[in-house]
Amino acid sequence: MEIMDIGLYINGAKNSLDSKSNVLGEELLGEAICRALTKIKNVKSAVLYACNYLPDRKLDFMVYLNDTEPNTDWARRHILYMQNAYQEGSDLALRRFQKIKYDGYAFISKRLLNIHINDGYKGIYLPFGVDTDFFYPRAKDKSLSFEVAYVGNDKGQYRTTNYICPALNFDFGLFGNWYLSRRKTSPLRKLKFWKKRRPVPEYRKMLANVSRGKIPQEQVPILYSSANVNLNYTTQDSVDWGVITARTFDVLACKGFLISDKTSYAETLLKDCVVFTEGGDDLVEKIRYYINNPKKTEEIAQNGYEYVIKNGSIDSRAQELFNYMQEI
Repeated sequence: MEIMDIGLYINGAKNSLDSKSNVLGEELLGEAICRALTKIKNVKSAVLYACNYLPDRKLDFMVYLNDTEPNTDWARRHILYMQNAYQEGSDLALRRFQKIKYDGYAFISKRLLNIHINDGYKGIYLPFGVDTDFFYPRAKDKSLSFEVAYVGNDKGQYRTTNYICPALNFDFGLFGNWYLSRRKTSPLRKLKFWKKRRPVPEYRKMLANVSRGKIPQEQVPILYSSANVNLNYTTQDSVDWGVITARTFDVLACKGFLISDKTSYAETLLKDCVVFTEGGDDLVEKIRYYINNPKKTEEIAQNGYEYVIKNGSIDSRAQELFNYMQEI
């Protein structure tokens, strides 16, 4: 069996955890996959690369976590991992990527994989996984024991209003890059761009007022373990293609209780592990019900924990990716 040097590549700069802008989910995912790959016997190295951290030698494989064209100076073989949501729609994005002709393709959506195979291509289903060495049940922290908690950023007015704003009725721990920009601007710049300014939507103002900013990554598992209710909601493109988010697995691995928006695949796979909601008033009612019924939340959270430990580890995903590389 071939011994491999493997790279994963993201378009953004590394070290987003230390920046003031959004944390890059693909950076967290990429680092977790690399850690898992290095546990595999025939993997010599696995490193996450980025625009500010490029390979210094030619690798056996490069896995692209964004829509980056293959660079033959970086690796001998190239895999696209379609783990993003796309404003144009993932099906249209896939058509673009097929023309580039990577050596392999991996998908977080079974429906997209089926389309890809029907088009005459090969690929694998590689859903998100969770690093159980980091995300695991922690002792509850009173300072993070909110009635409701969410870690993440804005996914558009409709979905955010429907699936996040209802939590404003409760003791809400909202974390992420929700603050409105208050940068000082010169009078000339203000005049130049005044007509281009769009009014800030009311929902953004409300959420900015309660946001607690970015949470240190080491505190995220403690939050998931401590909050009465954790929330998850998904971009419309991910809903359309039946994607189960990484956050879902992260919360469940911490034995956290989760209420999520609906995707067809998640409702089937996780029906006893997660509570699903239509948002709005339905979400308010469910938050209130489960806050007042802790034994029920513990039962559902336990189901979710057991499922993820058996079926959702990043180690198993890395092994599937490595096995696929052996076939290319």
